[in-house]
Formats: sequence, C-alpha cells, structure tokens
Amino acid sequence: MKSNLDARHQLMLELLAEGASARIVARKLGYSEGTTRVYLHNLYRAIGVRNKTEAVIWHLARVRREEMRQDAAPAAAPAAPPAAAGATVGEMAVAEDLYTALGVMSSFLGPFGHLWEAGHRLKGGELDEKALARRAQARLLWRALLRGDFAYGKALYDDGLADRLLQQEGPSEALLVACLLWIGGYSGAAAKVSSALGDKRRGAAALGAREAALVRALHEAFERHPDAGIKALADLTHESARAPLVRQVAMVALFHASRAARDAERAQRAADALWNEAESARQQLEAMGVRPLTREAAAGRASKPGAVTATGARAKATVAR
Repeated sequence: MKSNLDARHQLMLELLAEGASARIVARKLGYSEGTTRVYLHNLYRAIGVRNKTEAVIWHLARVRREEMRQDAAPAAAPAAPPAAAGATVGEMAVAEDLYTALGVMSSFLGPFGHLWEAGHRLKGGELDEKALARRAQARLLWRALLRGDFAYGKALYDDGLADRLLQQEGPSEALLVACLLWIGGYSGAAAKVSSALGDKRRGAAALGAREAALVRALHEAFERHPDAGIKALADLTHESARAPLVRQVAMVALFHASRAARDAERAQRAADALWNEAESARQQLEAMGVRPLTREAAAGRASKPGAVTATGARAKATVAR
C-alpha cells in the first residue's frame, strides 16, 4: 500500500477520521459531491482499502505508527511545561495552544463567527448551501491558525485550493491561508498568495488597506525583520472596530511570533487579549438578545454536549493584563 499521499488525499483522510460524510468533505474542500466521490474512490484505491471504515482504520494506524516513531526519536527542543491547575488563558495557550486555551470562546472570533451569524439572521438572511460551505472552510482555516496547524495552509496551496479561495467575495479565507503560510515559514507560497491578494485586477478578493498592512506585518515578523514585524502586529491589535478580523488575526500572529521568540509574557498577553475580544463579542450578542452559551441554549442543543457557559470559563481563567 502507498503511504505517500498528496495533500487532497491527506485532508480527506483527516476529515473522514473526524466522522465527516462525503457531503461534509465536499463542502469543506469546495468540491461537488460527485467529484468528491470520485476522489474518495481514488483514495481508497491508492491505499488499498474498500470503503470509508477501512480508510479510517488505515489512517489511524498510520498516525499511530508515526507517533511511535516520533516517541522513539531523540527529543529536539524542550517542550513548554504543562499548564498548572488554575492557569490563566495566556499561560494555558503558551503551554498548549490557542484553540485549547480559548475553548468554546473561539467561536466568537474569526470569520463567520457567532456575532456574524446573529447579525445575518437578525437581518432576515438565510444561509444557502454555498454560504454554509464557505463558512465551514473559513472556520477550518481559523481553527488551524489557532492550533498552529500551518501545514494545513500549505496543503491547500499545494492542492490548488488557495487559488479557488482567491476568487471568493472578500479576502478573509485567502488572507487566512496567507497567514498560515507566513507563520509556518512557507515564504515562497506565502509571497505568491499575498501578491495575488494585492492584485486589484483579480477582482473581489483584493485586499483593503488594513488587510494589506497585516500581510506586510506578517512578512516582516516571520521573514525579514522580526522585531519590526512584531511591533507592526502589536499596532494592528489596536485596529478599529471596523476591522475585527484584522485585529484578531494580528493577535493570533503576535502570539505565534512571541512564542517563537520565546517571549512567553508577550505571548500570554496576546492570548489574554483574544479572550477579551471573544468576551466583548459575547456581550454584544447578549445586548442583541442572543445568548448562545447559556445553560438553556446548551440544553436545547443536545447534539453539542461540549457546550459550556462563558461565566464558568471566565471564572476558571482570569485574564492577566
């Protein structure tokens, strides 16, 4: 059986292992269901299995072998110590990752979050299949950025999906791909995506002034002049309310840049600022009459047993400024 898979096959295996159906895989990768079934069939044939179940078993076994191989290899750099009980959000983020530290509060941040959804519905808008697919892809990119899964952006680029994202109305998804590539050190790919975003002739996905400033700051921070780039990112974390995505992505990038520079204190402050940003969005929702994280809302969504109240999360993680 072949073990060297292309980026598309690898992404499909990961989605299948998470329990995604062929329809969900199609949505998240931006393909039609018919095309996705063809790709899945090719994947099964490539790894020598007959169906989804066998593919997931094959994938998990391969992941386990890789984990065992890494465990047996000599340690590289010392890992951050595990977060202690009662750790702040910032401390947990440095010890684990931003996605783990923010937990359910991350759903208030990034593109197409709870605040966007509430505003869309209050205006009487409905989400069609195309909008749902776009939202799912954007949220995948946002979670990858919080987790530090920069290889996800490179996989999208290698598979040609970044070009498709460049054609979206608005630059948010392609901007997130560029961020993943810059932070992950894929400078050649990052430069090409950033250049395409900056090309007004490409149409809807062209960057505005704030997004362009963010891309320049990323380039500086992770490729050319780290100190100057970090300062530029820090400045962007104070961006106006009209550019929430730029501000939030700058906070995430500042966290990763500070962590890479072994500046734990500044990384913690960036993570705490993200928590404050999420809490602010939650309060805006409550002012709009929407309370997505109350016990009542959680009880009404039995399919999401992991929901927690924001109050309990805040009590557990005190923001240190």
